[in-house]
This record gives sequence, C-alpha cells and structure tokens, in this order.
Amino acid sequence: MKVRAAISFILALTFVLALAAPGALASEAIYINGTAQPGTLDGLWAIGSGGRGQLSSGGQYVMTADGLVQLGGEPGLVEPEGDPEPLEVTGRLDLEHDKVRVALYYYDGESSVRNSTLEYANLENEVGSGYSLGYYDDDREFHALAYTDETAITMVMDRNTETPGGTVGCYHVLLPGYYDSFEEALEVAGAYSGGFVGYYDGDFRALYGNYYSANEAANAAYSSGGEAYTASSRCVVVTRTSDARILFEFDCGDDYSLAVEPRSTRGDALTWFKGYTYRGGFEYSRQTGGKLTVINVVDIEDYVKGVLPYEMSDGWPAEALKAQAMCARTYVASHFDSLPGYNCDVTNDTYSQVYRGTNASSGSTDAAVEATAGLYITSGGRPIDAMYCSSNGGATENSENVMANAVSYLRGKIDPYEAAAGSVNSYSEWTRTLTGSQLASAVNQQGYALSEVTDIELERSETGNVIGITLSDPDGRRASFERGSCYSFVTGSLGLNSIRFELSENGSRFTFTGSGWGHNLGMSQYGAYAMAESYGFTFDQIINFYFTGVELSRGV
Repeated sequence: MKVRAAISFILALTFVLALAAPGALASEAIYINGTAQPGTLDGLWAIGSGGRGQLSSGGQYVMTADGLVQLGGEPGLVEPEGDPEPLEVTGRLDLEHDKVRVALYYYDGESSVRNSTLEYANLENEVGSGYSLGYYDDDREFHALAYTDETAITMVMDRNTETPGGTVGCYHVLLPGYYDSFEEALEVAGAYSGGFVGYYDGDFRALYGNYYSANEAANAAYSSGGEAYTASSRCVVVTRTSDARILFEFDCGDDYSLAVEPRSTRGDALTWFKGYTYRGGFEYSRQTGGKLTVINVVDIEDYVKGVLPYEMSDGWPAEALKAQAMCARTYVASHFDSLPGYNCDVTNDTYSQVYRGTNASSGSTDAAVEATAGLYITSGGRPIDAMYCSSNGGATENSENVMANAVSYLRGKIDPYEAAAGSVNSYSEWTRTLTGSQLASAVNQQGYALSEVTDIELERSETGNVIGITLSDPDGRRASFERGSCYSFVTGSLGLNSIRFELSENGSRFTFTGSGWGHNLGMSQYGAYAMAESYGFTFDQIINFYFTGVELSRGV
C-alpha cells in the first residue's frame, strides 16, 4: 500500500518532541524522538495516544495520556500566537425581506430527511382566537380576505379527499353573481346548507355543497339556478377539522397561494402543526397541481430562535450561541428566494438548517438571538453563505476543495482552538475499517470496474485535509476523486465523518483514523465552543477567526 501526501504537516510523537533551545531559529535543529531535524515547529501538529495538538516555535512539548503538554503550560492546550481581532458593526445591509419562507412539507417523493407534500394539513390555534385567511404579496405582506373563529382547521387539496373529519369532495354548486367582499358572499351562501365563500382570481363567489362528481353537483344545482363547479389544480380548501365542513376556498392560479395567519388577543399568536408550535403564518400551494406544499412565513428573528437550539445545545457558552445565531441569520439572508420550485427560501431540514418552531427554544438560546438581533456577517456588502460544520477536526478547508467555487471568506486554516473541546466532542477522534472488496464496491457504484482495492494514494491540502483519493486494484485499474468529488466520495460512499484522516493497511483491510464531522467549511461548532469556553473569546472574534475578511453589518 502507498499513502501519498501532497503536503503534510503531521508528526507522530512517541515520547518527547522539543526544540534544541527555546526560541530556536529555522536553521537550528528540532529533536524528534532524539533525532535532529531541520526547521521549526510552526504549523506542525503532534498526534499520540493522548490526542493531538498544534505546535509552535520556542516551546518544548510532551505527549501524555492527558494530551499535548507544553512544558510550563496547561495540559491539552497550546496557546495560539495571536488572538483573533474583535469585529465592530461597520456595515449596513439592505435586506430583501424581513420574513422568511421556510418549507415544512414540500418534497414530491420519498425521503428519510425531507417531509413530503400532504393531501391535507391540520392547524390548531393555541391561543384560541381563530384565523385570518388571505394571501402574501411579493413583498411578503399579508392581505386578509376572509376569517373564521374556528381554532382547529384543515387545509385540503381540492380533489376528492378523505380526512379524519370526513370526506371533502371537489365538486360544488356555484351560485350566480360576484361580490365585493367576503361578508356579502357569505350572506348569500349562508342561505344554503353547506354554503361557503370561494375566492377565485380576485372575485368573491358564493357556493354550497360538497360532492364527489360533477353529476351530483349538477343535480343539486337545479333548485338554486347554480351550476356544477370545480376549481383548478391550484385550488386549496379550508375546512373545519372536526367534521370537514368547507369554510373557504382559494384559487388564484399561479399568482398567489392561500395564506393563513392565527389571530390572538393574548400575546404572541402560536399555532400547532404536526407536533410543533410555530410563530408567524402559513402558506399552502399546489406547486405541481397535486398535493400541498406547506410553508411557514415567519419573522427572521423568530426563525433564528427556531434554528439555534437544534444546531447548538442551549447549555453551551453564550458567546458560542451568539456566533451560531449569527451564522443562522446570515445563512437565510443569503438564501432569499433560492428555492423557487418550492416557493421558499430554505427548508426545515438538513438541506438548509434544522428548524422546528418554538418547541426547543430556551432562555439561553433566545437571549443569544436577541443579543445579536439584526446583525449579519457580510463580505463586499452582501450576506455571506455562512457555512458551518459540527467539527473540523483541527483545520478548515478552502471552499474550492469541497464545493465548486472559490469563495473569499471560506479559506482553510489550521484551527488551534477546537482541540480544547475534545472532552465534549465525540467526533474528536474516529476510526472506520473497510476491506479492499468493500472499497471496490463503493468505487464501482460510481461507474468504475475495480476488482479489489489494494492500493490507495491520498492528496492533501495545505491544511492537511484529504482533497484527493486514488484507489487501485491488482490489475492497475484506478479510480480517482478530487476536491468536491473526493469529499462526496469519502463522506458519502465510504461513510467517513470528514476529510481529515490518516490511513493504514493491515493485509486486505484499510483503516481510516480521523477527526471532525462535516464539510470543514466555515465555522466549527465545537471550535466555537472551545473558543468561548476555554479561551474566553467573544462571538465576533469567533466569527472573525472562521470567516476570512468579513465584517458585521446592521440589517435594514
């Protein structure tokens, strides 16, 4: 087996590693296990049974069971050469919107992560004051058209649908006449059993009945002078949850979608939906003319409060929580209208950021959001794509080595801080062993035809992360993956936690020993923990360390 490292700065220590004398120059010797080596320790790392740690010139070190010890220093901590500078709020950011569209149920297919579209969706107003019904315009301003005092309602696609409350048919009797208001149409519809109001392409209409076929509706229409009617494939029906009685019907084609906002006379309006409680309103569309896409339309700060406790524990240091709040807020500001196919900015799962409304919010997470409210991380006057991962394992990476493009603020660097969180970071060290046959199987799923992997070559970046991997079989067939495809292959096909690992061989078995979890871009969450807890840095210093050349801006 060969393990090739394009650039590698990692040293394995067994007993003692020290400079010949403190303050040694580059031309003087470094003694590694008693053997003199030229150069300095700057930028090098020590790995041993006690973990890992970064080295620097002018120090003497011993690797113990408690970690790397700088003689005369604290076990497990090697002080970096300079603190990251604090950031002042120096910019102004003109926000496109002050509300976020978050897709809750949106996926037309099966997925273990994404929530699929729905035939019907229940809402329950937790403060018990009913709902306003209408639509959001292009500026995300709500326009009320109708209302109901019902506190438990169900939105249904306008197709024949069975709900727990009963059957909802998509054929009705449409009464003659157009009306200027919901109240006028409701007065006419109220004279009929099962009467309700429809809003179609800007007009209020009066209807009644709930039928499974056009013939049934036509027969019922004789006595009233109406006509059998069914709306377009974009129509959404509002029903009473308890008995499926139709309350309102909305169809504006592709122009607008039905919006529902809870009404409250007792503080914040909170709405229960599918086990979670949300602030803001809801939007229902049939993007493909089929089932319902459900969107939560919510104030940016309330959105961040619903993200933070799912991305970082509420017991973590306050400055780390603030840094995470900054990333979550900036991320969504950089993704407005990024998913037009779902009529949203972000999703509520790991394809964007995990968001679950108010359920897990706590005093500490809400306080972190409020302490940084309205602040964004910017570069060139624009919000950055504030990427973050759980753990970088000791170094971040240049964006072009993981995804398609080089981004100025996503530059790789050695992280001297994250190791201090090793006692709470379950990803500070991990191991995965695969056989040559297993590796060949993973490779061949990418379109290759290797018999059995017997040789692996690695290419490393300047920060020591693996950005290229080549696997070969006994017949000389090779499969190579570089940069973004390397990240996808090692974390997806091979199931490794990150691109920061070492490789060893024992017969036909290959062992990957690494650290970190995630894509190694931007902020490390465990690094933020360590910077706040062990080093006392503030959230802006954390941001300034993990993102290169950024500023803080006030959103307007």
